[in-house]
Amino acid sequence: MRAALLAMALTVAPAAHAAEFGISVGALEVILLPLAHGGFYPYIGGSIGVPLVDRLTFIASLSIEYSFDQGRGGFVGVTTLDYALGERVGLDLNVAFIHDQPGLQFSQAQFFLGAGPGVTIYLGKFALSPFLNFFAGLTVPGASIVPGINLSRAF
Repeated sequence: MRAALLAMALTVAPAAHAAEFGISVGALEVILLPLAHGGFYPYIGGSIGVPLVDRLTFIASLSIEYSFDQGRGGFVGVTTLDYALGERVGLDLNVAFIHDQPGLQFSQAQFFLGAGPGVTIYLGKFALSPFLNFFAGLTVPGASIVPGINLSRAF
């Protein structure tokens, strides 16, 4: 499925704009609702950015995260539509799917779906992106607010 989406995105992209691959690092704070600390999660991952039309880019990323204070970790898949307001700033719409489990205990995995806005500040091949997402549990009750920041480097 992911390969089919990537192939479709690459064929939709204008020929003058090639896809960009990137690596990213970041961190996020999970704030459970009602208000409680849910974990601090640093992460690392990879991404591909595909220009769709003038000033609009589709970015797909896959990261691995781990919360040392909660002893939980997992994978995060994110899709982002980035609309460039100019050479230095873009507005983002993020949709994310999170898998989170204690240690290596997949039988206790929890899954979450979230979305929210972000801003990207372009710094040459680097991009700094603060974001704020809202998540709902797919396999567990509850919701959370998740502010974070991402630093990526395109190749």
